[in-house]
Amino acid sequence: MSRRRRVSRALIGVLSVTLALGLVFWLHNLTKTKGAPQAAQHVPPPPPAVAPIVKPTPAAEPARPTGLVTPTPFATKTAVAMATPSLSPVATPGSQSPPGGGATTPAAVSPPAAVTPVPASSATPLVDAQAKIEANDFLAARNLLNSALAAGNLSLADANAAKRLLGQVNEVVVFSPRRFANDTVGGTYGVKSGDRLDRIARQYEVTSELLCRINGISDPRKMQAGKDLKILNGPFHAVVDKSDFTLEIWLGNPGERGAMYITTFPVGLGADDSTPTGTWIVETQKKLKNPTYFSPRGEGVIAADDPDNPLGEYWIGLTGIDGHAVGKSSYGIHGTIRPESIGRQESMGCVRLINEDVEKVFELLVEGKSTVIIRE
Repeated sequence: MSRRRRVSRALIGVLSVTLALGLVFWLHNLTKTKGAPQAAQHVPPPPPAVAPIVKPTPAAEPARPTGLVTPTPFATKTAVAMATPSLSPVATPGSQSPPGGGATTPAAVSPPAAVTPVPASSATPLVDAQAKIEANDFLAARNLLNSALAAGNLSLADANAAKRLLGQVNEVVVFSPRRFANDTVGGTYGVKSGDRLDRIARQYEVTSELLCRINGISDPRKMQAGKDLKILNGPFHAVVDKSDFTLEIWLGNPGERGAMYITTFPVGLGADDSTPTGTWIVETQKKLKNPTYFSPRGEGVIAADDPDNPLGEYWIGLTGIDGHAVGKSSYGIHGTIRPESIGRQESMGCVRLINEDVEKVFELLVEGKSTVIIRE
């Protein structure tokens, strides 16, 4: 009996231990299962991706000139081809020039004066040009007005107003002794021993009379070596408009790029529309002072300086080279003893001006170089 009790107690003990171990194992698994999600929540996220740092490549610097270029203060044939008519080179003071003209080699180059920046165009060119004139900036005014005329956007009234202003400007820039260091159509020539004014004039395709006027020279034979002359680059050309009885002077071929308007003179023309249109050239050796008149109307010969000479004091002979003028000669530009005929058709076909004006035209037009366009 006691043996059975001992066996039963042993079995109960083994069973109790087994149950206790099972309970411990179950509790352990339960705790591990509940802790797993919580542990997952605390897993640190992976670090964010970091873009690589790229150092910017510096922009390439513009190529630098290998040497210093000093601009020439006056125009040459190639340097001003885009802005002005074909020009001969202008000598600087002290430059050496071969006999009969040609390229010049300056003995020394002075630093150019500062150039006033001028806008290529303006929305109000007349107003802006007037302001430049009042500020004594004549070159800027000239550039503004010529650019406006070349653009062709001005009304007829504004174009005429621009030409009137340019006439005022050119009285200073072209016809006065005043020099402008940055003038693209003029400059300074240093007179050397043995120089002659007519040779200098031919070199720059202007007349010696014009050089006398703009330099105040009364006797061209008395030029002094070492003195400076104001020079203009020619040749000048003329346009006669039959519809409004005007003769315009241009530097450069009228209508072409770079041509510059200079001034206007009133004219008289041939009776019954007898002045032929077309292009003419000033004849060689046909520019005459105090011309003798050989009348084609049976009036005979009227001597120079005769108060009845209808040609006045100057004659510029013309030969037709294009249009209705081709093959025509014996026409010309001259003065008159009847100033009331200006603005009318009363001549025998020639272009006539008052004597004061024809003197200036005589000084501007060059034989064999200057052309005269006569248009309706």
